[in-house]
Amino acid sequence: MMDSSQVSSGTSEKDQNQQIQRSRLVSRLLAPSPDLPSFLHDLITTQAVVVAGTEAAAFVIQRGEQAGFILDLAAHVRPDGADEEVRTQAISAFKELVFPCVQQNRDGAIEIAAGEGDDEAQFCLVTLLRSEGGVVAVSAVITRCRDVERAQQRLVSMQLVAGYFDFYMLRRKSEQALQLAQTHQDVLQYAAAVGSAENFLQSAANLCNAFAQRTGAVRVALGWLKGVNIKVKALSHTENFDKRQDLTQQLQNVMEEAADQDEPVYFNPTPEVGDPSTQNVTREAAAFSRSQAGNSVLAVPMRRQGELVGVLTLEWATKVALPPGAVGGMTVAADVLSAQMYDRYQNDRWLITKTGISARELGRKIIGPKYMISKLVCTILLTCVVTLFVYKPMYRVTAPFQFSTIEKRVISAPFDGFLGELGEVDGGRIRAGTAVKHGTVLIRMDTTERELQRVEAMSRSLSLAAQARQAKVEGKNAEAQIAIEQKAGIDAKIKGLDAEIARATIMSPIDGNVMKSEADDRRGGQIRAGEPLFEVAKIDNLRVELSVNERDVALLKVGQRGFLATTSLPGDKYEFDVNRVVPQGQAKEGANVFTVYGTLKETPKESWRPGMAGEARIEIEPKPLGYHWTKRLVDWVRLKLWI
Repeated sequence: MMDSSQVSSGTSEKDQNQQIQRSRLVSRLLAPSPDLPSFLHDLITTQAVVVAGTEAAAFVIQRGEQAGFILDLAAHVRPDGADEEVRTQAISAFKELVFPCVQQNRDGAIEIAAGEGDDEAQFCLVTLLRSEGGVVAVSAVITRCRDVERAQQRLVSMQLVAGYFDFYMLRRKSEQALQLAQTHQDVLQYAAAVGSAENFLQSAANLCNAFAQRTGAVRVALGWLKGVNIKVKALSHTENFDKRQDLTQQLQNVMEEAADQDEPVYFNPTPEVGDPSTQNVTREAAAFSRSQAGNSVLAVPMRRQGELVGVLTLEWATKVALPPGAVGGMTVAADVLSAQMYDRYQNDRWLITKTGISARELGRKIIGPKYMISKLVCTILLTCVVTLFVYKPMYRVTAPFQFSTIEKRVISAPFDGFLGELGEVDGGRIRAGTAVKHGTVLIRMDTTERELQRVEAMSRSLSLAAQARQAKVEGKNAEAQIAIEQKAGIDAKIKGLDAEIARATIMSPIDGNVMKSEADDRRGGQIRAGEPLFEVAKIDNLRVELSVNERDVALLKVGQRGFLATTSLPGDKYEFDVNRVVPQGQAKEGANVFTVYGTLKETPKESWRPGMAGEARIEIEPKPLGYHWTKRLVDWVRLKLWI
């Protein structure tokens, strides 16, 4: 058995080891971390040691659409070597526990399993990691405690460790500010080197020398876009070089590789030293690196207003590590200096070349994709002006029309009387729509009363003739003369009755169709002389009858051409000529209209019938489109304002 001194010595040694471990972990937190996930891993490891945790996780808070934020896993510590499925389930459980704390913006000690027997309860301790007052991440540690009070005490310890996160973010921002300031200083130095030169080639040489001096590169080259190819214009610390030598050709291949991808290309043959190579294509850069004894190669595109103008390449000796963010800083410097270099390049050209380039650029601006809204507005305005005042389509007067017959007869009752039987055609009675010929009996008037009157008149005439003969025999000349005169009156009446009986049979005066029939419904009824009974017309000889509004009738003249379309066949257009304008207007549907007649240019269709309607357009003369659109408005304004 161990005595008390041995136990005390063992305990103190254990506490001392824990203290050393904590010191090491804190030192790691204070040391510069390469990135945020690495720091969060060290942070939750330290928190787990401080609170005797068994598992820990850290999440970065990203903005979300539904819940307002998303928990993105940054680090997970689980020392039991569990498989991937168990780890995935554990991370999901962590998210469910952490989510309410982030929503409520508070730290928490959440009991996840109650203690049983000698086992202590299990808690999840959650701390929110803040930067400049805002929550940007969250850490959680699983630990066992006797009760909630003990868990709250351990949560305080975790909160103390969580304070290092704010320190890390401040240091990170400070490093970024220093790096940005250094980049700005470098850009100013590069701009001064370019501005002090007399021409483009000297500016390119000064720029390459300045980059080599400030970045420690063994060689810097500037390539400029000429047509569709990149040509090397300057090399650092080299005044004259052969553009046809292998080195120049290889540099141009590297530059074109970066230009084709329009993004920086960095190849580092020793990735264990410095930044790794970029993820894009680096085939030409790798080949050039091998030919130069393993130098690191960086090719940075130079852009002006988003368009590639050149490429800058830098080489560093083998195993030379670039400072963090150096590639990004040089990319920014290249973009800033591109406009200045482009201006120097343009100013060094011949005047005639500048004129041609200006004309080309103007053409590109006119038809290119830039300023599309302004170009679209100008194009629309120009099109409207041309359309309204230059383009002159035919101005047409539109009016409704209907077909009417040229030859039409209205047949009326010849005398007062009663209607008899209708005529028949092909075994059927004559009605509206029946085709008739000239002389076809349409109807017969009832002549019974007139025939009785004629018989009575004939009897009276014979009696008067006998009286006249008897008076002559008796020598009564005066009485004989009276009887003769009375007989003459009776004979005249008989002739009248004969004429009416002859006219009682009503026949069609022309070949055609019965358009209207009033006799069918009034058969056997009384009718007065002159009342219309039938309307007969030729339906194969039609004309166009238009109803033109008075605002347009002054524009119409005999001989003008027009086109019509019927309501039944709106897709078919037929030509006609205006042959008569009736000068008398008439009120129709709340407007004053004039009747205009037109003659069809072609034979009427078999399907056309009198009364069929549609719309007609009469050609007046070509007028600007603005006249088409504004004529009625202008006429109305002139009428109202008495202009």
